[in-house]
Amino acid sequence: MKLIVIVGSSRSHGVSSQVVSLIRRHLEGRASVQDLWLRDYRIDYCDADNACSHTDCLLQDDVAAIVEEMAKADAILYLPVMHAYGTNSRFQAFLERVGYGFLRPRERPLRDKLAAVAVVGRRYGHTAVFSQVVLNVLLNKMVLVGSGFPATFNTQLVQDPEAEQALRETLDRLLEHFHKLNERPRQGVERLRLLKQVQFQTG
Repeated sequence: MKLIVIVGSSRSHGVSSQVVSLIRRHLEGRASVQDLWLRDYRIDYCDADNACSHTDCLLQDDVAAIVEEMAKADAILYLPVMHAYGTNSRFQAFLERVGYGFLRPRERPLRDKLAAVAVVGRRYGHTAVFSQVVLNVLLNKMVLVGSGFPATFNTQLVQDPEAEQALRETLDRLLEHFHKLNERPRQGVERLRLLKQVQFQTG
């Protein structure tokens, strides 16, 4: 399994970096892990011209490259940080530009890709950020994997064993589902889509 971790933090040696290290240690020898730090990419804000209803967004930044990396992965773990009771502005811009400017006109190419969410922040608002990203995962028709409790890391703690355990169990379930989905050869047949595409009007 190839896992890509989308990291929202701008800090090189903060809690998010520790979480990425935990992911690498836990999956060592069982999966490949690529951490993609949004701070390393130019992500412009959406200009709301609605021209991307049927074609890729025309803004010239690095979002298309991020989308290509996501498409190569078997699973995606979203790792936002919390600012002012919500996700930080860079991660918000990422969600908006990727989903609205690329995944929508391409008819949700991340459909059926495995996804999980972990959140880093102080002791307030974790679940609000978690819920926001979960809704984005569902919007893009991905398969959400969890461990029963959200992996929400409190930056005021030197160690957060409960969050660490929730994350380890989430990673194990990602692997479990990946193997279940791939234990039978597809023989080139397109996977059955249980739900028809729903097209909503813009207004």
